[in-house]
Amino acid sequence: MAKKSKVEKTIDKQKKAHPVAFLLVVFFLIAGAVAGYFTVKHFTQNDIFEIVGQQTITLSLGETYEDEGAVAISFGRDVSDKIKVENNINNLEAGRYYIKYTIDDIRYSGVVKYRYIIYLDEEENIDTPTDENGESKSLNLVLTGGG
Repeated sequence: MAKKSKVEKTIDKQKKAHPVAFLLVVFFLIAGAVAGYFTVKHFTQNDIFEIVGQQTITLSLGETYEDEGAVAISFGRDVSDKIKVENNINNLEAGRYYIKYTIDDIRYSGVVKYRYIIYLDEEENIDTPTDENGESKSLNLVLTGGG
């Protein structure tokens, strides 16, 4: 077997990692993950995606509803302009309708919010509950899916 040159000996020496180097890599990996967690927590502490106003609105046939919209804050920035709104409202037919709010944002990807609009015809029109000031209170509506 031929004698190894200085370069080959140096390469062999470098191939063997010192055990402390492995511990340092693990330590910095854990420290980076912890620092990243707390950084994201700090930047997202005030984030919201919510509907403005009441979630359930009861109206008589023919009445129109001016949507108050929704607001979204993602990573401390107002991204409300990215909210997409869809609805199936028909104010000429009694029934339960919705306004659907979605947003194309990494923080709220897949999150959907709904506002429910209930149109009652004159025979169905029930007294809307009121508070002590005579203002209407929202109705709690439980929707179940028919599978």
